[in-house]
Amino acid sequence: MNRRRIEALTAAGAVTALAIGVGGYAVLAGGSSHTASSSDHASASAPPPPQASASPSNPLTGIGHVGHVLAVKIDNVGAAQDEQAGLNSADLVYVIQVEGGLSRYLAVFDSSNAPREVGPVRSARQTDIPLLAAYGRVGLAYSGAISGLLPELAAANLQNITPSSAPSQFTNGGSSPTYIDPQKIFASYPDLAQTQNVGFHFGALPAGGQPDTSVSVRMPSAAFTFTASGTTWLVSVDGSPSTTIDQGPTSTDNVIVQHVQVVPGQFTDHNAAEPANEVFSETTGSGTADFYRDGRVWHGQWSKPTDTSPTTYTVNGRPMELTPGRTWIVLDG
Repeated sequence: MNRRRIEALTAAGAVTALAIGVGGYAVLAGGSSHTASSSDHASASAPPPPQASASPSNPLTGIGHVGHVLAVKIDNVGAAQDEQAGLNSADLVYVIQVEGGLSRYLAVFDSSNAPREVGPVRSARQTDIPLLAAYGRVGLAYSGAISGLLPELAAANLQNITPSSAPSQFTNGGSSPTYIDPQKIFASYPDLAQTQNVGFHFGALPAGGQPDTSVSVRMPSAAFTFTASGTTWLVSVDGSPSTTIDQGPTSTDNVIVQHVQVVPGQFTDHNAAEPANEVFSETTGSGTADFYRDGRVWHGQWSKPTDTSPTTYTVNGRPMELTPGRTWIVLDG
């Protein structure tokens, strides 16, 4: 696919009114104190002016500022791997197994660091709903969903953003490959939930850990390798380096391999050439996890008692401190 020029900046204040909806499938429903000057008669120190408190850091990265949250479903199959945009601006990227053992990304962006293009945008999955429940009422941009899932998406605590209700937000009329501009979406949906603690801790390099400069994770029909490059990790998919059309090689500061149960989903895609059952990754519960940062690995646990609870990531009972920055979470079944 030819590389595209990123769209020109939208005029300040432009707001596109959007309605909740879904689209894509045949049936469519993320200081110092200051001292007063002296006089001949008196000299006194004025009280220090109130200092502005530092802006709280983004709890999804440990750096930057608190912003609003948009999650986007991104295609990761076949030709789409050469068409991806915006991944290096995501605070978090969840790698999720879907039907046929393939993979799809759920990328989480905050409004303080939003790129101008993200995609290719594809359809939502059942796994997305409980996974995003801890974030509050965030935006979820996707191209459609199978008919059985539509009522659950409509009932979830999400602002659904799709081509059928917001065609101007999706390129190509919502037809694949279709892309969105998160900056335009944040301007159009100013009430999306702000970034909040969903379980990540950031800090200095923890004690312990073992040297490990490469980690590979296999799904039935997908494979991922993360290779240490300084303090970051370069991403390879199905044996080839992952590269975005707008940001160069795909990378991340942290990798979490979260071991989960992958079970049959509730719904079947009857629109497919061959009807296929969805699969569901259980992110509510507990299990083991492997944490990679700074060319080292720590083995620990994850726990999320309810859908809306933060996910606790620990090593020997203590929160795992990640490198401030971006994190990829591979849901490995």
